[in-house]
Amino acid sequence: MLLEVIVVLLIISCSLFIHEMGHAVATVTVSKNSKAEVFMGSCSKANKLRLSFGRITCYLTVAIYGYCEYLIPKEYPAFTYKQKLFFYLGGPIASLLSFVALFIASHFVSGVAGNIIINSAGANFFLFITSLIPWTYPRFLGGLPSDGLQTLNLMKANRKQRKFIT
Repeated sequence: MLLEVIVVLLIISCSLFIHEMGHAVATVTVSKNSKAEVFMGSCSKANKLRLSFGRITCYLTVAIYGYCEYLIPKEYPAFTYKQKLFFYLGGPIASLLSFVALFIASHFVSGVAGNIIINSAGANFFLFITSLIPWTYPRFLGGLPSDGLQTLNLMKANRKQRKFIT
């Protein structure tokens, strides 16, 4: 039973890491001057494995929630509406693509490995759906707004700004 709990935590952590890396890749794709930091668990850098991939820095631990932050030097302009939208949707897109890839792969692998792959696919699909729902996560899951809520707020702010200009 302990092994099953460990496997479930690893599946959740890996799915979250893929999701957060989707945000990070979106960040460095939309601007050559931006950097991204991925945090698994709290936004603390202490007692975590630090990995760097070009302009993406990851602070890793086994966790049930994650966070990605984009950084732009002050001398460069802030992200535009479309860049922010791509950032917010990068995580759900990565989760969806992972779900599809793992679901297809699960048809070619049987036994325990096949079960782990299909459960990983399910975790990615669950993360895709729940991250698009506009809500604020409970405190034990970080207490931050979901990607769906941030996207909705961004769209509302953009609509207000467009009405103000016209």
